[in-house]
Amino acid sequence: MAKYSFSDAQRFAIYVTHGEKCYLCSQPIDLSSMQVDHIIPESLLSDKDELEKALVSFGLSLDFDLNNYSNWMPSCGPCNRKKLATVFNPTPLIQAILQQAAEKSGKAQELAEKTVTRRQVMRALNVLKQANEAGELGDEIIQELQPLIEYQVEERVPNLQGESIKLAPLYEVLSEHNGMKIIKGPYGIGARPSGENVHSSFNCPVCGSSGAWSGARCVVCGEMSDD
Repeated sequence: MAKYSFSDAQRFAIYVTHGEKCYLCSQPIDLSSMQVDHIIPESLLSDKDELEKALVSFGLSLDFDLNNYSNWMPSCGPCNRKKLATVFNPTPLIQAILQQAAEKSGKAQELAEKTVTRRQVMRALNVLKQANEAGELGDEIIQELQPLIEYQVEERVPNLQGESIKLAPLYEVLSEHNGMKIIKGPYGIGARPSGENVHSSFNCPVCGSSGAWSGARCVVCGEMSDD
């Protein structure tokens, strides 16, 4: 059985609607590495009897769609790999998670449909996916991600307003003020000028990123440079 293929808009909607964190460990996650988990495993679609047993145990109708926002939640990679095709016991906690997914399913679907209509945002989502796959984050790419950052600020849940934007493991926007953007990477927190046409001296000679520097260290790859 082929696995469901999520669109960029669906992934974004699930991520933002459910607070940009893993529903299993509650830790913040970034948009690029976030995985979409089926609360009730998608693998049950190939076993009608086990699927029916699971739906009955959770008090769900037998026509419950596993590939629906009511069964999708954002997860970090480690939690999703650990869970795999595990069928949860119908504990109060899991029942609450299913209820949360169901209550927010309409909002998530609405956000996905709205996102598709935003050309610049959809382009930025595609750029982000390609950059993450290639492991590159040059200045031109960073500029193309700006519409996505602004859109996420508009659409995120209220308690996250003012918090950092986590787009990828190598790129987290902490704040932007006084003409400088504060970036968090694997090798610390650094700064880079805001806006377009950033001087080439900010480009890292090793990873090609112009993400940010903390003194002489690139916060993306850890390269030390005194040039």
